[in-house]
Amino acid sequence: MHNILPFQPPKSREWSAKVFAIPRIPRSNQGYPESLAKILHAVQIRTPKGSIITIPGSDSRKSLEELCITLRPTGLVYQNAPGSNWEIADEALYWLEHKDDLYLALYLNANIRFISELLNALIQRANTTKELLEIANNYYFLSWKGKAQIHDRLSWLRDLQLVEFKDHLNQYCISTLGEKLLSVAPPVNPEILSINTDETIDEEKLQVSDWALRLCDLSEHELQSRMPSIGYIPGNNHNIHQTINGYLQLMQQPISKESIINYSQKTYSINASSVGSVLSTLTNANLIEKISKTHYETTLLGKQLITDDFQLNLICCLHNRFLFFLEILQELQKSSLSTKNLPSIGVVSYGLPNENVDGARKRINILKGAKLIQHSKNNTFTLTERGKKLLTKVKTQQSKSISSHEKETSINSLNKIDLGELLTELRQSSYDSDNHQRFEKAIWNAFSYLGFESELLGDRGETDVLIKAPTAPQFTYTVAVDAKTAKNGVISDGPIDFDTLLEHKKTHNAHFSIIVGYEFKGQRIFERAKNHGVVLFDVKSLEQLIRWHIDVPLQFEAYKKLFSEAGKVNLSLIESDRKLMIENRILFQNILKCLSDESTDAETKGLLSSRDIYQLLKHKSDFEKSPKIKEIQDMLEFLSSPLIGCVGKTEDDYFALGSLDDAATKFEFYLEAARNI
Repeated sequence: MHNILPFQPPKSREWSAKVFAIPRIPRSNQGYPESLAKILHAVQIRTPKGSIITIPGSDSRKSLEELCITLRPTGLVYQNAPGSNWEIADEALYWLEHKDDLYLALYLNANIRFISELLNALIQRANTTKELLEIANNYYFLSWKGKAQIHDRLSWLRDLQLVEFKDHLNQYCISTLGEKLLSVAPPVNPEILSINTDETIDEEKLQVSDWALRLCDLSEHELQSRMPSIGYIPGNNHNIHQTINGYLQLMQQPISKESIINYSQKTYSINASSVGSVLSTLTNANLIEKISKTHYETTLLGKQLITDDFQLNLICCLHNRFLFFLEILQELQKSSLSTKNLPSIGVVSYGLPNENVDGARKRINILKGAKLIQHSKNNTFTLTERGKKLLTKVKTQQSKSISSHEKETSINSLNKIDLGELLTELRQSSYDSDNHQRFEKAIWNAFSYLGFESELLGDRGETDVLIKAPTAPQFTYTVAVDAKTAKNGVISDGPIDFDTLLEHKKTHNAHFSIIVGYEFKGQRIFERAKNHGVVLFDVKSLEQLIRWHIDVPLQFEAYKKLFSEAGKVNLSLIESDRKLMIENRILFQNILKCLSDESTDAETKGLLSSRDIYQLLKHKSDFEKSPKIKEIQDMLEFLSSPLIGCVGKTEDDYFALGSLDDAATKFEFYLEAARNI
């Protein structure tokens, strides 16, 4: 039955009082409502609690007691006292008598989160479990790790005929009955669930000293030269300000290491070796100094920190000394991030040597303790108002994202993708073993960025990504790319089926086969890769190749070398090509400048032979080794060609046809034409 009988609809709980999980009871061959009816009937007739309840079509051997415990959070059943018999709620009794499944759906929605909200999402064209999970987490803050709760709800709603599954589209959609439920019980507005927990929202002024802000006035070189590791600080990172303040006060006068160890053991229960780490941290932060073999004393900066006892003063001191500190605020200004996201960003965009989750967590805790950031939905962090204000007053390191110059000089439209985002996603997705397609797409983006024609495949029997050099058919080559993810990043030979890779290569008529993963370890995997003609391309090498490509874009024939030598990828194979390209660039610049400088010379009248230019350039420090006359002649032929027209030519001599600005304008003209293709 699907009519709401003359009975008041179930009273809905407040969202905060609704339960998270829909009952996971055995499912009968007639669906969940049939299972529920059997359990409630057993309660109604006072079946002993220890009795096994058989559900048609299910192998479950659960007792009535176990099943009632599962149902209890929804309020369908209850006990008057611990250990007493189970009772049926009035609403459950009503449904059991009338079997109105729409009423049951309304009851579940009144007591369980994300029922009508799920139905409403289907109307908004969120038709897959992945899309529904994203809405549950991003808009309703449910923080579900997997799709189990989505699948459970969809199963109940299908059995209640509120949801249909379209096999030909592989999608879920709401039924007419589901729309009827929404007309009676509309979804909760997610906006009312957002609570501003920012304690700093009403602060008018930052509590920070001018001298501390001056510590943050660093040049880009100084910012890049800071130390990568903050080091060890005892106690709770949220209370780092008090911890450091205590040590600084302890050492206001020279004090022996023995006394410091005694203080640390009694205060924080740490051993002598850990005390050494604390002293190193405070020394690196320039807050204490070693004044003798056995004694330490607080520095003038440390004493200033004690005098002006503001938490943000310490934050500025740490930013002055350590990499990727207030830069975290800079990244959070763009979007909310989790602790897992930050290590990759620190490596890719700010020069940290490795992806240290503990280091990121320490930074997060310190910034959170200073109320510069706060927890947000899905276990991410966002800026507080205090964080936003401080960010406007300090200098932070520039992200190593693609620069404006690189964007302007990039011909491939995909190169307009932010480099930092591309490389960060490449690293992070390589760990996401639950979402293999994410890594495939990141690899597709990476090779597209390098200029390859890339095809995202990934179906059964196919390679994940197929890349092709965009050149004439007789010179082109294709590479079958297999993506391998791992939660810890490490790929061993176990999960790799090399025979399947060779089948993929044959299927696509590819010339080469490579595997891309975060990191490959174990001698056996390298030996097997060599034996099967497969290249193992780790993420760090792919990242380095992209950075090199921005600086020195090589021809695809050069990149072919990387795919030709099986085993661990060897970037040194293209070093000679890079070197030659750089040398040609230097020669290009120097010849143009030489002819331009000589154009006003009274003796030469601006006319120079290739030998004259050789004599002028051979001792220049720009060159690692003197250019050869043949190399100079080749470059002069290029510059004097009718299409380029930067250099004029007599029978034996060459001369500048315009200023250096004129030459730049001509090359920009051709570059713009290439961009607009």
